[in-house]
Amino acid sequence: MEIERLPEELLMEVISRTSPQDACRAAAVSQSLRAAADSDAVWSRFLPRDLPRLAENEIPSAPLSSKGLFQRLVALPALLPGELVSMRLDRATGAKCHTLSARALNISWGDTPYYWRWIHVDVDDYWFSEAAELLHVCWLEIRGRIPSKMLSKNTEYTARIVFKLTDDTRCLDHPFQDASVSVGGSESTRHVCLQARANEDVDAVAAGRLGINSFCHQLVGYLLARLLLGLDTRMAC
Repeated sequence: MEIERLPEELLMEVISRTSPQDACRAAAVSQSLRAAADSDAVWSRFLPRDLPRLAENEIPSAPLSSKGLFQRLVALPALLPGELVSMRLDRATGAKCHTLSARALNISWGDTPYYWRWIHVDVDDYWFSEAAELLHVCWLEIRGRIPSKMLSKNTEYTARIVFKLTDDTRCLDHPFQDASVSVGGSESTRHVCLQARANEDVDAVAAGRLGINSFCHQLVGYLLARLLLGLDTRMAC
């Protein structure tokens, strides 16, 4: 092909201006394109320039190539120092996505044993080793906060709260809960439902009704809830 006659430096520059997916496609075309598409010069451009420092032992001690580091951060979330927040990269764009652990959230009455219990969970399922289990409450308010500078610029984000229901969960289907996202002086609020009705799919309710479109934040909290009467989840820069 004519394109293969171009200098490798030019090929790397061209591919680095595309996307991670395009670079993988280029690598599959021919041996010469693979050498350019897999180079550090290309994949270092796909990594965020402001990639944060990670917690110890999150990355193998042996140095990774830029492509290897990108693939690692796409495949699994990596904990940040303090191990209360994790980060992964979006496969298509390389944008940063953050997850807040339950300990990083501000949970009303969260330190009162009568209302809440902190339990250990499987890291493979929840990414964090600890979750908050709701026991009794008549009013529940959960707030999460993340500085906008931690996120990727010019990127649209979705705010979500992720939870697991126990077998005896009740009172989640009515009344609906309120969820809101605030960015600077603007705020978006909508009704959500945390429990599917008999004719609804649980995953669809959790993923669909809880999605809040926002250009600034992504919040994922981990809650094992038995009884939930009200929810007001807020985030602010």
